[in-house]
Amino acid sequence: MARIVTTESMEQPYRTSCTNGHSTWFADEPESNGGLDTAPTPSELLLSAIGTCVTITLRMYARRKEWPVEKIKLDLRLESVKKENGDIKHIIYETLYLTGELTEEQKDRMKSLIPKCPVSKIVTGEVEIKW
Repeated sequence: MARIVTTESMEQPYRTSCTNGHSTWFADEPESNGGLDTAPTPSELLLSAIGTCVTITLRMYARRKEWPVEKIKLDLRLESVKKENGDIKHIIYETLYLTGELTEEQKDRMKSLIPKCPVSKIVTGEVEIKW
């Protein structure tokens, strides 16, 4: 069962502590948004959740296949684009870097697994938040 994540406001304007009862991490807003820029923004935490899930998924796959992957690096960038009707469309750009003696077929297979990581599926699927 997944651990419960708890977030709590702190003394600083937007700094927030986050815990799962085992680890603690933080979020904040940049100074341009009234924060102190002491930690990643919530959007950066979302990107890190996707990126870490992809990296772990690819590492598991490579180990299972016994492929010589030395390092997996993923750059992620979030872009928000205003559509003609005024709605906002969010686009996540991902660039994958693989180090190791891999064939082009192996690299292509690894790239094809990116949308299959569990967090990517959550973000791209139907999500309901119960308040």
